Amino acid sequence: MEIIQQTAFTGADGIQLTTVPDKQPTATQIQLKTAYTPVLPWDWRSATGELAGLNPARPPYVLSYALTGIVTAVGQLRRTTLLGQRLLTVNFHGSAREQNLLSPSPLVLPVPDQVSLAAATTLIGGADAAAKLMQAAKIHAGMTVLVTGAAGGVGNYLVQLLHQQGATVIALSRPANRDWLTQLDADYTIDYTTDLTTQLQATPKATVLLDTVGNTQLLNSLAAGQPQLQVWSIAQQNWQPLAATQAFHFVNGPIWPQQYRQLLDQLATGQLTAAIAATYDFHDVRQAQQAAQQPGQRGRTLLRYSH
Repeated sequence: MEIIQQTAFTGADGIQLTTVPDKQPTATQIQLKTAYTPVLPWDWRSATGELAGLNPARPPYVLSYALTGIVTAVGQLRRTTLLGQRLLTVNFHGSAREQNLLSPSPLVLPVPDQVSLAAATTLIGGADAAAKLMQAAKIHAGMTVLVTGAAGGVGNYLVQLLHQQGATVIALSRPANRDWLTQLDADYTIDYTTDLTTQLQATPKATVLLDTVGNTQLLNSLAAGQPQLQVWSIAQQNWQPLAATQAFHFVNGPIWPQQYRQLLDQLATGQLTAAIAATYDFHDVRQAQQAAQQPGQRGRTLLRYSH
């Protein structure tokens, strides 16, 4: 089988596709034929060594950690009824491989029949990060919330989940995404590529900013003149508040398995919509990473491993 390795902290130049022998599951493992993995900022930021303090992996290592796939073999101690099941799961040893061997874990989640494997793949590193941000910021009905990167893989889920929670959503993105974000239930949209002052004056005053981008200059512009703003970020670890009454929090970590099941159920019932920017064959991983980093992407870019 083929795997995608990061062979050095040199960004996309360090990516290499390598053929390794197939392995059979041990007594307690299951084997998944990989369908999709998401292309995440975690991958390309780790690839330069930027996230060395958060990601313990050192080259050479297999990219990514999230995946969807279909069970093709089970170990002797696992139920044969698992065969053929469609699953959403993680492999912290690296998921960017044609086959993944997985030990028992609460994060092996059946995908409802109504949900495509591609749609389910957008939840890890997407809706889960959105839910984690909202949980950390203690979002509740009636709050007014600014969202940076609102059209992105995390941001589009933030817009949807915040609306469900009863918050007023001010979504920052490019003008081309305005109508789409309104369809996702953003109450206001702001073009971050032009002057923010006038646009912010035309919206309700936000008390919380949920940041998915990590751009210091943008955070400074949004925080200016808003002394009560509380900033929560998944993309920036060390932003300095502009006023003593402001606060900043970096958010990182998983959500509970039950929350993943709830997100899958919401996809199944249409309460949530998965946004997929583009899908690439896994052999085109460098091109996929480059495309995913372009501004204005709608949703998550995926790598496809099987048809």
